[in-house]
Amino acid sequence: MKSKSSYLILIYLVCFLNAQYSGDEVIWKAVRSFYNYDTGKAISILNDAKIDYPENPTVHLTWVAARWLHSQAHDPLDITWHTLNNDIDFVIPIYNELIDRFPDDPNYKLYLGSTIGLKARVSLGRKEWLNTLLWGYRGFKIILNVAKNNPEIIDAQLPLGIVEYYSGMSNPLVRWAASGMFGLNPSTVSGEKKILKAAEKGQWSWIEAKGTLAFMHLWINPKPKFALLFSHDLVSNFPKRYYYRVLYTESLLNNSLMTDAYQSLQMLDSMFSDLTDIHKDWYLAYRKYEWALYYYLNDDYPLALSSLDISINNYGAELDIILGNAMLLKGKIHDLLGERSVAIEYYRRCVQLDNYSYAIKEAEQHINKPFRK
Repeated sequence: MKSKSSYLILIYLVCFLNAQYSGDEVIWKAVRSFYNYDTGKAISILNDAKIDYPENPTVHLTWVAARWLHSQAHDPLDITWHTLNNDIDFVIPIYNELIDRFPDDPNYKLYLGSTIGLKARVSLGRKEWLNTLLWGYRGFKIILNVAKNNPEIIDAQLPLGIVEYYSGMSNPLVRWAASGMFGLNPSTVSGEKKILKAAEKGQWSWIEAKGTLAFMHLWINPKPKFALLFSHDLVSNFPKRYYYRVLYTESLLNNSLMTDAYQSLQMLDSMFSDLTDIHKDWYLAYRKYEWALYYYLNDDYPLALSSLDISINNYGAELDIILGNAMLLKGKIHDLLGERSVAIEYYRRCVQLDNYSYAIKEAEQHINKPFRK
């Protein structure tokens, strides 16, 4: 499965925030700012916080993440990767020094592991597959060791749960790696329990944990009521974050709450103009897909197909999860219209994405058996 910025960008950052260090309240203001897309304000806060609270374990990685998110929204990809890589190289020696000064505090090691893990994200973006594996292994090994020795850090359950969940869905080699290399349980059930624990009890990881659970229960293992519960919390706390509004809108649609869904769709439209050009390229396809789903559920197939064509033909997001769902829905509509050959074409295009989503399973079924509403 391809990596997705809005889904994984902040995992390393928020997993280990603990409100016990001088400056945490200031850093939280920055975190709230960049979750609401005000990355410029977040960077300004963190530039000062790095000077005022240099021993705070959170501030340095938060600064890296804020600059990364800002660059993603405004710069070409090559500049984004260059900026992120340089910032990581700047921060790693700071964490090594803090570990030497405070060897009994596990949080500095956790942040070091998280920072090293972000090097894997740089390598992934540059398609340097070996470096992706090596940096990812180095970073996660540090995180895992600290988490096992400090079970009281509930927030650490999130990255462990994500690895267990997705390795449980993967091929035998990946499951072996999760079990043999890291001692984890490659199981979707075990992984989801850890993510849920972080969502319910994590001091800070609840944000990304609920985002992960909403994502899972919309597109991996559909449970519409759970998706609605988690996505509602997210839009309530971060009303300006477009991605969370997308999650909430589809959750409303999948729970047949059509009046609320229509209002949420209108909010997606009104919020769209405030996005940067890069974010507009990402989210146009998402917005059009949500409208297509709304039209489909109201039996307006011409409008649904028109929106789906825009979504599919203008897909600019890094993760192809919505693309797969758009192709599946287009196939279903063509089946309902008696256009079987066109339907099969889109089912096959969906399956070719091979992204572990529930849409793939549905498309495989309907290649052999026409969809009926």
